[in-house]
Amino acid sequence: MWDTSGRLLRVLELLQQRHEWSATELAERLDVSTRTIRRDVDRLRAIGYPVEAKLGVDGGYHLEPGATLPPLMFDADEAVATVLALQAFSSSPIGPADGSALRALVKLVRVMPRRLRGRIDAVVSGVRQTDVGTIRGQDAPLMSMEALVDVAAACRDRRRATAVNATDGELLIDPLSVVRAGQRWFLVAWDVVAGEWRTLRVDHLTSFEATDRPAMPREPPSADLESYVVQHLGRQIQQVRATVRVEAPAERVVPWIDPAFGTVEPAGAQACVVRCGADTYAAIARWILLLDAEVTVVEPAELAAEYATIAERAADIARRYRSAG
Repeated sequence: MWDTSGRLLRVLELLQQRHEWSATELAERLDVSTRTIRRDVDRLRAIGYPVEAKLGVDGGYHLEPGATLPPLMFDADEAVATVLALQAFSSSPIGPADGSALRALVKLVRVMPRRLRGRIDAVVSGVRQTDVGTIRGQDAPLMSMEALVDVAAACRDRRRATAVNATDGELLIDPLSVVRAGQRWFLVAWDVVAGEWRTLRVDHLTSFEATDRPAMPREPPSADLESYVVQHLGRQIQQVRATVRVEAPAERVVPWIDPAFGTVEPAGAQACVVRCGADTYAAIARWILLLDAEVTVVEPAELAAEYATIAERAADIARRYRSAG
């Protein structure tokens, strides 16, 4: 049986999980009467929670936005996800300069229960994050937060682990660090059998288990693991490559070229050379057009042919527009 305070917290947690609950549903969840639920709702209202009731057969209880932010209830996965988001935002160049994200992160970690604080510590100490490599319009993969925490904990504790993925089958690895690049999570680990560093997609691991054996100390593959993973991601993204000369200063072009997709080299004060890659030449052609500057294709001929195709399509659209007008 729940005591009153514990039951109130549970009612509040349920109301935050779903838009609407009937009194009967809440009563069944807590094994109490609907009368008790009505009293609990009144108690929540009395301490400032805006619980609204909808009358009728389809009626139920739901939380309305309040004038002030009431205390929130998080389950373990939600708490870890919130810490990850705050950690990324507090160190992001577009994050608030007043340190509010960092203060929120400190507050959240400070009140974590002891059983959860170890998981949070694993995430904070074992995960690196960068927005480089983000592909516009690409959805983030579904991944268990518990799996991410297990991998991060193995990195923090320097434990050898076994893992399985569809490409390699069973692996014996020494995990080093987890890096979020774009919308993907990657594990940088030493492959004990192959004797080389690997970059593995965490969401592709169908199983992962840390052992009691310590990971062997090794020199990391790079002093900058974020850049190391971005380079790995770039090799996967860049199925075709091209070089173009852009008649614009390098500093103007750099913000448009994600390091996972290419590099920009100055060619005098008013021009630069872009070496880039993507999954198709069509993607490169359309992307480079966004620079809104004069472009000369250096190589290959396939990219120049793609611009000819774009020009034909654009001319056809213009002809049809004039005919319709």
